[in-house]
Amino acid sequence: MHGYELSNFKKGKAFIHFDGVINGKADYGPRICINTKGEKLFELPDRDMIVNEFEDEDVAFVMDNQGKYALMNNKGEFLTEFIYNTICGGSEEGFFEVTRNGKHGQIDINGKEVVPCMYDDGCYFSEGVAAEYLNGKCGMVDCFNRTIIPFEYEEICVCKNNLINAKKNGKYGLINKNNEVVVDFQYDEIDCWCTRECTVYPARKGDMWGLIDRYNNVIEDFIYDDAQLISDNDDNAGEFIILLKGNLKAIYSTKKKGFITDFKYNFIGFFQEGRFMVSINNVDGFIDTEGNEITPIMYHDCHETFQEGVCAVYKDNKAGMINLDGQVVIPFEYDRLNFCCEGLIYARKGENEYFIDKHNNIVLTFSEDMHVHWCSRFKDGFVCVWTKDQGDVYIDKTGKILKIKI
Repeated sequence: MHGYELSNFKKGKAFIHFDGVINGKADYGPRICINTKGEKLFELPDRDMIVNEFEDEDVAFVMDNQGKYALMNNKGEFLTEFIYNTICGGSEEGFFEVTRNGKHGQIDINGKEVVPCMYDDGCYFSEGVAAEYLNGKCGMVDCFNRTIIPFEYEEICVCKNNLINAKKNGKYGLINKNNEVVVDFQYDEIDCWCTRECTVYPARKGDMWGLIDRYNNVIEDFIYDDAQLISDNDDNAGEFIILLKGNLKAIYSTKKKGFITDFKYNFIGFFQEGRFMVSINNVDGFIDTEGNEITPIMYHDCHETFQEGVCAVYKDNKAGMINLDGQVVIPFEYDRLNFCCEGLIYARKGENEYFIDKHNNIVLTFSEDMHVHWCSRFKDGFVCVWTKDQGDVYIDKTGKILKIKI
């Protein structure tokens, strides 16, 4: 036996697929769902079926050997037949987007087709409505497929905070779920995708961007070269806007109705746990949501974001970690550091691989016969590693290999 193809654990469950050679011939077993004790929960009925991991709603999307998808619950029971070309998403209402025979629709968590696959395209549910496209026009329906917004628009976006970005007669405006015009159709673009708490919206006239509010007041004149909403989660979506003037960027706070930085950054990137990564002349640093620099602009190649209160940074071609106050908590002695997940961080120094904690204590060390996939991280107490004798296996935080009992 060579080993298994392994998915990440999620909600205490993972999928394994035997991938090996017996008597010199390839032998591929079925996909099996196990728990964190390595016990078999159920087996997919066909070994050619493909499934990755459970979604947040604790259902999975399964593909058969014909490339068709079905929805499956956490007991291995199929909630739909294999009739869909795609299943994707998941929304706050618990619906999934599906396509069948080239048409778009929506199913619920039990596999019921609440919006028939009759539309040319569509988007996910938000605030009780979903955008659908039909015969070259866009509108919105509810979960009973009743038309809420008539199909009279050229483009339409998701609903957030009872505001919907729509395009009509070549211009963009904002409407509400009663199809009442909130902001006149006069803009060449409005950026209000995911704006639950947003009170100010980037809008474009011609080539220039400005900021408007939901009452169509101009908050910042149309003098900017670009605008971008930025958020780390839906709770503060639209709270910050990056504006570009010439080659320099600044951050505008929609809550404060003003800028929290000057136009001095060449790049403003990741935002996570209340910290922005910013760059000046390809040198990186971090600022907080007040615009204060929590670190000097001194790091290079900061590809990571904050997670669990720490972030990997690079200095003189070595990786270390800082905390949310900008203090170095992991010294610059590693060649590679990944995200912190469940309190542990993958670290590489030369040919040596480790998992360390946020205090730079080595928790796990690996021999030359065991290697960590560079993107692997702990989930539900386990991480996938490669071993010379067994191929891919799961190990826990003590380094013990999970024995799969099937």
